[in-house]
Amino acid sequence: MSSPKYIVLTAQKTPETEYDCACPDMPVTLTATPSKHEEDCACPDTPLKITTVPISATPSTHSPLRLTPQLYTDTLPHGYTLAFSPYSPAGPSVLNRAAFARLQAFQTPQPPVEAVDFTLAAQNLLVPVDTLPEMAWGRVSTLTAWLHVTNACNLDCPYCYVRKSTAHMSEATGEQVLDRIFRSAVQHGFQTVKLKYAGGEAALHFNMVQHLHHYAQSLATRHHLDLQAVVLSNGTVWMPPMAHWLRENGVKLMISLDGTGAAHDAMRPTAGGKGSFAQIEKTVDTVLLPAGIRPDISITVSGSNAGAAADAVAWAIERDLPFSLNFYRENALSADRHILQLEEARIIAGMRHAYQVIAAQLPTRPFMNGLLDRAQMDAHTHTCGVGQNYVVFSHSGAVHQCQMQLANGVSLPVNTDLLAQVENGKIPKISVDEKDGCRTCLWRYRCTGGCPLETYRATGRYDVKSPHCNIYTALFPEVLRLEGLRLLKKAGVLPA
Repeated sequence: MSSPKYIVLTAQKTPETEYDCACPDMPVTLTATPSKHEEDCACPDTPLKITTVPISATPSTHSPLRLTPQLYTDTLPHGYTLAFSPYSPAGPSVLNRAAFARLQAFQTPQPPVEAVDFTLAAQNLLVPVDTLPEMAWGRVSTLTAWLHVTNACNLDCPYCYVRKSTAHMSEATGEQVLDRIFRSAVQHGFQTVKLKYAGGEAALHFNMVQHLHHYAQSLATRHHLDLQAVVLSNGTVWMPPMAHWLRENGVKLMISLDGTGAAHDAMRPTAGGKGSFAQIEKTVDTVLLPAGIRPDISITVSGSNAGAAADAVAWAIERDLPFSLNFYRENALSADRHILQLEEARIIAGMRHAYQVIAAQLPTRPFMNGLLDRAQMDAHTHTCGVGQNYVVFSHSGAVHQCQMQLANGVSLPVNTDLLAQVENGKIPKISVDEKDGCRTCLWRYRCTGGCPLETYRATGRYDVKSPHCNIYTALFPEVLRLEGLRLLKKAGVLPA
């Protein structure tokens, strides 16, 4: 009689999705499991790991394990089951019948005996009887800096937080800013510097972007640091030589797209009131893709365009472009635009429609990090790197904790230590484990309580759950299911 064949499909790490904010770089070890895994939440590209574990008759003297508390499961096609724990290091696992039956056997605590037991424990689906996994901090490797190249922009988006003007960063200011960034990276032992060239529309001052990046390249070489960079753009002004420069210098591009056709045009009109979608589509199809540039597509979902998110997702999938669905953030310049506010039912319905589009055209590359606002599927405790490994420089060289603060014109007090400067700002470093309403939530290490500034705006506190908690909790199961289906398709279980 043949032994049962255990199959466990896991995405060990998820690639980084480009946001217009700070992706958390929170390396953690989930301890108190038979196997310890270092997890770097800066989301490096890692290939899918598909584990097929045969039965093992090797005796074990290990301590007993039990099912993880708050185990979440969902039924998938062809007899597979999705399994997820709050302590899972990088999203859900997909188990065949034999592996799921073995998991269920641990409703009665017992020592791990078979090889699959250790695979399940590595995903924290099984945990020690007398303890739970805990977040243990590792070394943060990347210092991320937002460089606000200019206040100028050729669009007039209703949710923008930038006070438009012709002001822009000078070469001298930019070089001084970069000197501070790299000096701080060396001082604090970072291995990588990541730069976000932003505005306004940074591409309107592309010569400045080029100058800053070439100067940054020289600093990275001098200090033996890795350099990453992305230009955040509305996608309307790119020409072939600019695209070729991006490719030659390894600089990524993120483009905002809030629907297609008239829906996008209503959210992102030109300064003269005309639409911008046709120009963006032309730029992507005739300038960027032919040059080998595959921009990340950032979709801002608001009460006004929630129904159009699905069309933007379909547009990105058709071109095999990575995308992210992000919620509108109220700010000082948009507070009177009530049509943009996130009414729960409308947002949930719009997001579910987008998920249906994804399920019908399921990509095989990892995409889970872009499915639900700033949620990251690698386990982490802080929503972003604000106050820790993220810093924002205005065009004048002033320092801020977050780009959403640029409109108020209030910068941080000068400090010779750049990280100390941002650590002492208004936004505190609060773990999700310290937030009321979050501590026992199944999804706490994925959404981490949401954007801290949005929570403070709505509640006057940083140490409570997001005002959009109901949206997150309604949609997380569907996000996990899409990942389970992707893993099955990648493994060849579902048709290509």
